[in-house]
Amino acid sequence: QKDPDYLKLWLDSFVSSYEQFLDVDFEKLPTRVDDIPPGISLLPDNILQVLRLQLLQCVQKMSDGLEEQQQALSLLLVKFFIILCRNLANVEEIGMCSYVNHVITMTTLYIQQLKSKTKEKEVADQTPIEEFVRHALAFCESLYDPYRNWRHQIAGHFLSTVEKSRQKYKPACLTVEFVPFFYQCFQESEHLKESLKCCLLHLFGAIVAGGQRNALQAVSPATMEVLMRVLADCDNLDDRNPEEVSRKAELTLKCLTEVVHILLTSSSDQRQVETSTILENYFKLLNSDHSALPNPRRCRQWETRFIALQIQMLNTITAMLDCTDRPVLQAIFLNSNCFEHLIRLLQNCKVFQGHLDCLAVSTIQALTAVMHKSPAAKEVFKERIGYAHIYEVLKSLGQPSRELLEELMNMAVEGDHMAVGILGISNVQPLLLLIQWLPELESHDLQIFISNWLRRICCINRQSRATCVNANMVIRIIETLNSHSALHSTCAENLIALLGSLGSQSMGSEELLQLIRLLRTEEPKRAHPYVVPVMRAILAMARKQGMASALQYFNLYHSMAGIAVPSIHKWPGSAFSFNAWLCLDQDQVDPSTTSKSGKRKQLY
Repeated sequence: QKDPDYLKLWLDSFVSSYEQFLDVDFEKLPTRVDDIPPGISLLPDNILQVLRLQLLQCVQKMSDGLEEQQQALSLLLVKFFIILCRNLANVEEIGMCSYVNHVITMTTLYIQQLKSKTKEKEVADQTPIEEFVRHALAFCESLYDPYRNWRHQIAGHFLSTVEKSRQKYKPACLTVEFVPFFYQCFQESEHLKESLKCCLLHLFGAIVAGGQRNALQAVSPATMEVLMRVLADCDNLDDRNPEEVSRKAELTLKCLTEVVHILLTSSSDQRQVETSTILENYFKLLNSDHSALPNPRRCRQWETRFIALQIQMLNTITAMLDCTDRPVLQAIFLNSNCFEHLIRLLQNCKVFQGHLDCLAVSTIQALTAVMHKSPAAKEVFKERIGYAHIYEVLKSLGQPSRELLEELMNMAVEGDHMAVGILGISNVQPLLLLIQWLPELESHDLQIFISNWLRRICCINRQSRATCVNANMVIRIIETLNSHSALHSTCAENLIALLGSLGSQSMGSEELLQLIRLLRTEEPKRAHPYVVPVMRAILAMARKQGMASALQYFNLYHSMAGIAVPSIHKWPGSAFSFNAWLCLDQDQVDPSTTSKSGKRKQLY
């Protein structure tokens, strides 16, 4: 305390000894080190009080400008605190002291300097200031995300709730200074480096991922306003590095995903912001009116950046819905009119010159995510939007790519369309849409590819055939075959073979009549090209192959399916008996039933 030079020498020696713990790069996973820094009890007496006074002196001199030695000392102090916090047993005590408030005060003043564009700033070397800011943010991360949960998530290593609950040491309580600090940093920040903005976003993500208590304090109207403003700024045309801007958008979206997941696990009295409010602003930004922009901004380069941002935002919807409380979040999405927003996005994007297909693919992925395993969401989509409408919208975008058609296949099976035999039909409507689209496809290769896949997925088992029959797929196939001049012969044969397989399950008189009418030609003496394949299909319908089975039956495929009998007082006598054969399809494996938490049918 009496000899500042000796204190600096001691700090230098301490920091040099434990330098491997200074993981200030948020983009990298923390280095695994066998040793740990000492506990506070092993440090010299009163050292924390001495350092607090030194830090306070630096803060007080900030307004007049720190000398080079004082700048070096303040950076050394922050490094010391980072190292100390890497012994997680020290985190709580360090967090209770005023160090973090002093560091935030200094960081706020430094960031103000970095945000101002002046001649002095251009001449002066800003490296020491930037270095202090990066270390200060890393110090806050050490306090509020001691196990580096955020860094692990950014690297793709997701921690379950159980794993987080096993973490022995809790993060320090978040200082009330953080929210004003975070908000202030992004005010008039056009001259602040993108890399420093990314560090600030990393810190926010770390606080949210570090623990629920701090997360709910950090997730406020002010911080949500900042995140939305940062996102909206990502399509601006200026001299910034496009990669850094894209990374900033990616981090902001990851922060929003983490925020949504945290809010889902909290009660209404704990939340400062509702998920529905975040989604409302999110969709408003996603569908922002670009036609109102001044002409200089509406160039090809801006258009490319804007569409890239929209695609990132659409992909984030899928990431948001990948959570344990998915049904709850799906209901919130439905109440936010997400279907209308997503369809409007497809309609509005026609003014752009390129990248339409990528945007359409991401939109279909988002729609699939919202409807995934939710019969209620599928019904809402049919009522509010309808597959006929989405077909017209997609068709208006021009010839579809293979990727877009494959995404519709994925929507039908709610998974990878190539997993035929593992995944059955979860949503039959996209299949009807694909059948209707076949004559419009100019590529014969695509026609053959889709019709071949349809034939496989729809005929894979009794359940799939019944689903298709109940959705009136037979009529849709016949309507498509009427456009035979636009269909490749192999595509037509695949559709007729599919029709025969479905017809063997069930074929109504009206459907049979339409099929016979299909074979009419304008020239009586000339046979229709479909005569031979259609006759084969009719013979296949009439021929019974394999074991005899009932044509009418109860379908108990869905998890909530069952047979309800009248209550006891309504029984006609003193007892009630019910007899039925049971048929178990064994040719389809449901991935959900093979997991540890899978369900199985019970017979009583």
